[in-house]
Amino acid sequence: MESEKASRRILDKDWTEIHKQERSVVFRRSVGIVFLVWIFVLAHTPQFLLAGISQGDSIVVIAVLDLLPQNVSPGEAAMMTELLRDELLKSGAYKLVEKQRLDEVIEEQTFQQLGVTQEELAVQLGKLLNVKKVFLGTLGKIQDVRFLSVRIVNVETGQVEVSAIERGFSARDANRAVIQVVRALRGLPPLEESIAAWTTGTSKSVRYWMAYAGVNAGNVVDFHAESAFKSGPIPGQPIWSGNAAEVKSAASFPGLGLRIGAWRRWFGGDLEISAVSHNTVAQKVFYDIQGYIWMPVEKIWYPVVLDTLDIPDNFQRMFSLGFGGNFYIHTPSELAQPYVGFGASLLMNRVKSEQPGPGSYALIVQGLAPEGEELNSTSLGWAFQIPFGIKVPVSKTTFAYVEFRVARHFFDYVSSDVFQKEKDRFTLQTFQFLLGIGRTFR
Repeated sequence: MESEKASRRILDKDWTEIHKQERSVVFRRSVGIVFLVWIFVLAHTPQFLLAGISQGDSIVVIAVLDLLPQNVSPGEAAMMTELLRDELLKSGAYKLVEKQRLDEVIEEQTFQQLGVTQEELAVQLGKLLNVKKVFLGTLGKIQDVRFLSVRIVNVETGQVEVSAIERGFSARDANRAVIQVVRALRGLPPLEESIAAWTTGTSKSVRYWMAYAGVNAGNVVDFHAESAFKSGPIPGQPIWSGNAAEVKSAASFPGLGLRIGAWRRWFGGDLEISAVSHNTVAQKVFYDIQGYIWMPVEKIWYPVVLDTLDIPDNFQRMFSLGFGGNFYIHTPSELAQPYVGFGASLLMNRVKSEQPGPGSYALIVQGLAPEGEELNSTSLGWAFQIPFGIKVPVSKTTFAYVEFRVARHFFDYVSSDVFQKEKDRFTLQTFQFLLGIGRTFR
């Protein structure tokens, strides 16, 4: 019996130890699970909630005085004050004294003391309201430019802690101006402004780029060719010269271009890279050529007179790469911006032909000159253009535009070989219908 009791006591003791060990393991596991859950909760708690918990005690109580109007109506200043109060409250960094309480204190006290600055009055009012900071400022307008100026006065020190100002905003951008001022007062970077492509009611510049392509028609006018030499029978005069009032041409490929610039309320300007290419078409040209040609066999100067010339298709191919700019005026509108302007460009011109210069070609056709080398000339020139167009908004920062442009490209080069060298000059006149897309940017 004694041995059985002893055995039972040993078993009870062992089971007790086992239960203790099991409870210890369960406890440790429970603590571990709770710890892991806590870590998970912290890791997934939104940062703004944590910030609110940590900063709840640091929220500053402030008073916001009415903005002083300068060259604006009191009603406009009152509305801006309400926008300012609302934005300060939404920032979560301040608690505002109720406007009713603020008005009651102002009515009870006399703050129109001579020789006292606005900051000193703000300090007195702040002490009565038991606030740490007072916000005060001005809403004004100089000519058509609005400005919003706000500063923070520390009630304890009486000093202006920080100030901020926003200029050149329109009435519809008032809320954004307030947001920018509040961010500046809090030491935050300004918001990136996305400028509406059609916003012209502001004094701020709107920068943009736009690319275009389009069809064009045109012709060659005022074509002139003459011998490069002046050793003919008439001293000091070219040996021969020729003129054509008009030569028909067609576009070789669509006109292309890229423009980068800026506009304000009524005007704008941009830099432009453009390309235009034309070629002459088969036609009979009224080509008035007169002068002399040296006949080596007869050893005489033979007079040359020619009034028409048949030229083949692609007789002359012309290409212009332009680098220039445009200035234009437009009508401010939220729906569209019609504009008209003027531009000029420096040209890199190239002229190619399977024939020599047009003057030499006319002599070859008449059997008065031998075949010459093919024309392949590169020279500098210039151009001017008059654009008429309209920009239409597509989105907040994107716009499409249509433009009709009249342009003149001036060519001046030397062609043919050493024996028949000639000087040529003409004007390529184009009428371009362009379609483009543009985007505003900062």
